[in-house]
Amino acid sequence: MSTQQQARSLMMRHQHLIKNRQESMLSRAAAEVGLDTGSAVSVDRK
Repeated sequence: MSTQQQARSLMMRHQHLIKNRQESMLSRAAAEVGLDTGSAVSVDRK
């Protein structure tokens, strides 16, 4: 695996972890205010 491929793979993993963390935090916040977790899912699904 080339250095460029490794860097790209690490960046993609990092972005994925950030997105998961944000969605988890959003879900918890929604639960605290009484929303169902289905409505707290990110709108920007790619």
